[in-house]
Amino acid sequence: MVRAQNATKQGRFTYHDHFYLSPRAVIVDLTLTQLRVFVAVAEAGSLRAAARRLGIAQSGVTQQLRKLETSAGGPLFERGHRGARLTSIGERLRIRADVILGECVRTENEMRQLRGELTGQVSLGVAAEAMMRLFPALLASFRERCPRIDVHLTSATSRVLTAWVRDGSLDFALALVSNEADIHDLDATTLFESPVTVIARRGHPLGHARTLRALKDCEWVSTRPRHSGDVVNRLSVLFEDAGLEPPRIAATTEAVFDTLHCVANSDYLALEPVRLAAHPFFRDHVEIVPIKEQALSTRVYLLRRAGVPLTPVAQELASMAVSFARMLPATSVTGVSAVMDETPRQ
Repeated sequence: MVRAQNATKQGRFTYHDHFYLSPRAVIVDLTLTQLRVFVAVAEAGSLRAAARRLGIAQSGVTQQLRKLETSAGGPLFERGHRGARLTSIGERLRIRADVILGECVRTENEMRQLRGELTGQVSLGVAAEAMMRLFPALLASFRERCPRIDVHLTSATSRVLTAWVRDGSLDFALALVSNEADIHDLDATTLFESPVTVIARRGHPLGHARTLRALKDCEWVSTRPRHSGDVVNRLSVLFEDAGLEPPRIAATTEAVFDTLHCVANSDYLALEPVRLAAHPFFRDHVEIVPIKEQALSTRVYLLRRAGVPLTPVAQELASMAVSFARMLPATSVTGVSAVMDETPRQ
């Protein structure tokens, strides 16, 4: 993309916010107003609803969309009796628009914060184990320091959180990262180790199994993103290393809490972080199966985009997360199992 240059009468050049798609293409003249209108229509599902949301006349929405569609070189919406649906061009522009508008909000927040006005928002993603071990105390301390900052929390699989950090949807994430994951383009700070173990409901007929082979005929619930295909995960590697056929997966979920709920109310098994089994939400309902085989431990990292500075308050929260993580006790499968066994239950 090449920035256009316009000659003045004096023979000098001035720069404008016009960009060429290619050396001979029509100039694409995008404005933030057009992108905001476009996103509002995409979210509201109709021009009328978008106009109400933006507080402008519907004709104004129509005018901005026409200009944007001219710049884009094609229709952005398919309009029908069910409302406005994004075309393939519109879907691609929506991704870009969200990133651009998100950066504008961050820039506005950062300028205010640099002037000493501690207002704005921090958006972060938190994986399940980081949520339970780290986030509640972290949030309470941060709120004492920055009470006027809105904290928006997103929970998802670590793979999804990593993608959202990359595209700028999140300021940073506290996420599990497998040894095979490629995060060379991100800044990654280690927070803590996350050993995993086989988890079953209390009273499971194989709850005291000592080898993975004894569990080879069981069915499993696995936490992983949709459409992940045959992506390598710790469970399949554990079976392969033990010389067993691949595990029988009954269902996959995108939330570890859903996985543990399934396990607690069935004979399904799961391979999940040790600390989750000991959490008060679950320890009365699930137990660790003490097999001798151990899956590879992974680490929870603080992930952020490399080369892109955080806003002052986002940096404050990220630094606090690292400090809080250093105070966490180490976790081991045997240690947590012993604690669970000693915990009195009603």
